[in-house]
Amino acid sequence: MANLKKSFLLVIVVVGCSLVSCELFDETTNPLSESEIIEGLKEALNIGLENSVNSASSTGGYLQNEVIKILLPEEVTELQNKIQTESIGGIVPLSVVYDAYINIENGGNDLFEELITAMNRGAESAASKALPIFGDAILNMSFDDARGILNGGETAATDFFQSTTSDALFTAFNPDVKEALDATGANQLYTSTVSFLNYEYDPTGLGFNTVSPSDVLSVELPESIDEYATTKAIDGLFFLVGEEEKKIREDPFAWGSSIIERVFGSN
Repeated sequence: MANLKKSFLLVIVVVGCSLVSCELFDETTNPLSESEIIEGLKEALNIGLENSVNSASSTGGYLQNEVIKILLPEEVTELQNKIQTESIGGIVPLSVVYDAYINIENGGNDLFEELITAMNRGAESAASKALPIFGDAILNMSFDDARGILNGGETAATDFFQSTTSDALFTAFNPDVKEALDATGANQLYTSTVSFLNYEYDPTGLGFNTVSPSDVLSVELPESIDEYATTKAIDGLFFLVGEEEKKIREDPFAWGSSIIERVFGSN
C-alpha cells in the first residue's frame, strides 16, 4: 500500500512538472511580448552579422566564395569581350593592341583578372569595419512588422533589414571600401583599364602611324568602381547574414541564447 501511494505521488509530480513546462512555453498561455520579439530578432541579426563579417573579412572571404565574389561591372565586361572579338579597320585585332598595352602598363599581367582580385581583396578588407555600422542600424528596429518578420520566410529578418537600411549603410560604408580599393590597387588598375581606350598603338613599330581602341570602341565606362564595389560588398554581406538566419531558424537551440530559443523556438 505504501509503495502504491509513493507511485501515485510520483505520477502527480511528473504530470505536474510537465504541465508547468508546457505552460511556460505554450504560446497561447505565455505569448511572446513585443519587446521579446524585437530582442530576439536583434539578437539573431547580431549573431548573423558577426559570423558573416568574420567570414567575409577572412582571406578569400569574397574571392573564393563564388556566390558573393565581386565580378567586373557590366560595362567593363563588355569592353573585355570586345577586346577579344573586334579589330581596328579589320586589320589590327584589339587583343594584339591590348597585349601591347598591358606589357607596357602592367608588366604583361591581365588588367581584368587583377582588377577582380583587387576588388575582392578590397571588399574583404573593408568588411572588417562593417560590424559597428551594421550594428547601429539594428538598434533602430521597431515592433512594426516584427511579428510578420518572425513568421515570415527563412530570411525575412535579413530581407527587412536590407530593405530599410541599405541606403544608410551604403553612405557609411562607401569611404571604407574606397580606402580599401586604393590600398589593394583596384582603383589604379581600373584607371589603367579605362586608359586603354586612348592608347596609341603603332602596328608598324616604326612610328609612322598609330591607331587607338577609341577609334572603334564606343564603350561608356563608369568614372570609378567605388560605388559598384560598395554595393556588391554590402550585397555579399547580406547574403551571408541571410544564410546565418536560416541556420538560426532551423535550430534555435544551437546558439546558447535564451531569447533566440524563446522567440524562434516557439515558432
